[in-house]
Amino acid sequence: MADLEQARRIVELMVLTAWADGRVEGVEALAIHKLTLAFPQLRDVGPTGEISSVAKERLQRAGIAAAVRVAAEAITDAKYREITFQCCAKVSGADGIFMQEENAVLTELQKVFGYDNEDVKRLLVLATR
Repeated sequence: MADLEQARRIVELMVLTAWADGRVEGVEALAIHKLTLAFPQLRDVGPTGEISSVAKERLQRAGIAAAVRVAAEAITDAKYREITFQCCAKVSGADGIFMQEENAVLTELQKVFGYDNEDVKRLLVLATR
């Protein structure tokens, strides 16, 4: 899969993380925008409106767990998987409230990517930088 397609899936997963609790806060949307600029691998994604629409449609059709699983399974590169986890962790904490629904996204990513608890701890530390 092309790097750009994996990058688009990362943005989709950030959007799903923001929508996990049923609404997107302004700080979460801003965090997604900032993260797409902060990671060189995500910069070529461009405007995220179309990706957000696809993510929301999949969420409404399939539910959060299935939507996350479909998007996450499309990310096969180890580096992109790490970026995904870090970005979703940052989005989940952007509003200063860690919701159970947002944590469920991280748990689903952990399962799909085959991360153990040590991997998760390492990536969460990186996400706080």
